[in-house]
Amino acid sequence: MSTDLSPLAHLRLLQLLSPVLPVGSFSYSQGLEWAVHAQWVTNVDDFRRWILEWVDGPLAQQDLPLLQRLYGVSQANDSDALIQWSQFVLATRDTRELRDEEVTRANAYLRVLKGLCSDSDNVPQEALKITPLASIAWAAAQWEIPLASLQLAYAHNWLENVVANGIKLIPLGQSLGQQLIHEVSPQLINAINYSETVNDDDIGFSMPAVSMASSSHETQYSRLYRS
Repeated sequence: MSTDLSPLAHLRLLQLLSPVLPVGSFSYSQGLEWAVHAQWVTNVDDFRRWILEWVDGPLAQQDLPLLQRLYGVSQANDSDALIQWSQFVLATRDTRELRDEEVTRANAYLRVLKGLCSDSDNVPQEALKITPLASIAWAAAQWEIPLASLQLAYAHNWLENVVANGIKLIPLGQSLGQQLIHEVSPQLINAINYSETVNDDDIGFSMPAVSMASSSHETQYSRLYRS
């Protein structure tokens, strides 16, 4: 699939996944804060394994395939399917903390998009208030951002967020964090390629340790991230 972007679409993509977009991307650790507290992740080698398990698992086999479905139905203006796939995304978030994050960030994205769209009545609010993936996919389709470019940017944005969390929590130095991003980036391409082979019935991935960490984080006495 082509990654050719018009200059305006390129700028829109940068804005859609900008770290300064007020959607709370850096407010959640997705279980990492508890994993560090429990000493499951104590150094850069542990953290690298943590990241790669996410890349090969939920990113490649769940979130990227779902982003593709949401983008496709957004292009087709199929509002019923957009709601259905958005609900599927929420169903994959298997702890209260992860579901709360999904809905909170979804509503933040929705507020941003309503402010950016000249005709806010055309924004499919029922779907977009469920998951931020729906907002990202719908906006990309509206702004004629190619799916291939969207997937690369989304995966890189996800990696940056995870590494930023590790820099704060383990902690790691900024330079080491950048080395990790550089090292792991090629694996994102493999994850995207794999995600395009996943059938509808095979979408999903279970990480029981992450679910345990997320659940435990809800009652962690001292924490930097929201729960």
